[in-house]
Amino acid sequence: MSSKRAPTQKITFTIAALDALPLPEPGTRVTYHDTKVNGLQLRVTANGTKTFYIFQRVNGKPERVKVGEHPYPIMGIDQARKRAKEIIHQIAEGQSPNAAKRVGKAQSLTLAEAVNQYVTDKRRRTDKLPLKARTKADYLAMIKPSRLTAAGKRTKGGTLARLANKSIYAISADDIKALHAENLKRHSGRQAFYAMQTLAAILRFYAVKIPQDPFSVETREADRIYLEKAGVSETGPVEHLLTHLGEWWRALHALPPSPVADYIAFLVLTGCRPGEPLKVLVGDLVGDEIRLHDTKNRTDHVLLLSACAQEIAQRNAEGKGPTDRLFPITPAQANELAHELSAVTGIPFTSKMLRSLFASIADELVSSSTLKRLMNHKRKDDVTDTNYIRKLKETLRAGWQAVADHIEATAADNVVPIRGAAS
Repeated sequence: MSSKRAPTQKITFTIAALDALPLPEPGTRVTYHDTKVNGLQLRVTANGTKTFYIFQRVNGKPERVKVGEHPYPIMGIDQARKRAKEIIHQIAEGQSPNAAKRVGKAQSLTLAEAVNQYVTDKRRRTDKLPLKARTKADYLAMIKPSRLTAAGKRTKGGTLARLANKSIYAISADDIKALHAENLKRHSGRQAFYAMQTLAAILRFYAVKIPQDPFSVETREADRIYLEKAGVSETGPVEHLLTHLGEWWRALHALPPSPVADYIAFLVLTGCRPGEPLKVLVGDLVGDEIRLHDTKNRTDHVLLLSACAQEIAQRNAEGKGPTDRLFPITPAQANELAHELSAVTGIPFTSKMLRSLFASIADELVSSSTLKRLMNHKRKDDVTDTNYIRKLKETLRAGWQAVADHIEATAADNVVPIRGAAS
């Protein structure tokens, strides 16, 4: 409930007078003005809190400044008058005490506090939606300190933990470069660059200016940190996988049948992001379609399964209930199989690369607008594709089936592998 204002009164502040002040009605407050110090007020609320304020104009704008950190009687009358005169003098010089407090508070903002505020306040530029829960969790994990496990081992800690307790306004270029060098030694390259991308976004969000900013194109090249684009696989490994696609696909199917091997094959056949099939429930599979809910672009995405992908889905759904996961595996299990298969074939790959592999194959087989829909890519600035081009389900299904057919034919040595660059 917002407090209602009551008429103000002028009195001489004394202990006896302030102790005898009546409580206002619930939901209201009363303001008393001191007769000895012009501008000094005492605001009394219905619960009996009595707080000193100064009410003056700063550069023509009215401003109410709290006098001290404590209410009366912890803050005494003489002490309040003395502090009030100091504030009045500051205001007379054209300085805003409240603005100074806001600046001081902002400049003491630690990186950990900034990250916590960022994940709450940040909105996407395209649709003004908040960050997804997974993204928030990723950012917050970066500032977690290392800890001792029950076995007495110390964890690595988050990739930004080293600077978590430092004011974002005190972070230097040397701090950032030292952190990045440390992360490259202690974490994967992808984690290290993801941390730098996140840190750059946080500093940009708060408009923090750093001398010799290692993220700025205005800084000399020798002192810069070059950020890799998120979500894009390296060209070389994907091209190598394309070249040896048939050999790799045969090796995958030669492995003992398992949900993990099926998951890897499903990624190649559908072009899904690695995390998407792991969220699919058996109930999301209807006939030869799977609906992916709340994808990266905040929309549902329907997979029109090729015959091979449908066979995989139905095999993994067998004997399960609608709320069971279609692929009850972890990313760690998928990574373990990827390492095993890479060791056997000599063809290195990761789950993340398989989306690029799918796109590289499909790019030679379907139109660009069809490929965008298979990949669930949308751009609001592409008016023609977004607002005018429509695709029949039969066309999209044919696209997914064309990719599956090409992979199967390549594995049978019936076609020349696609050698185009990854996109």
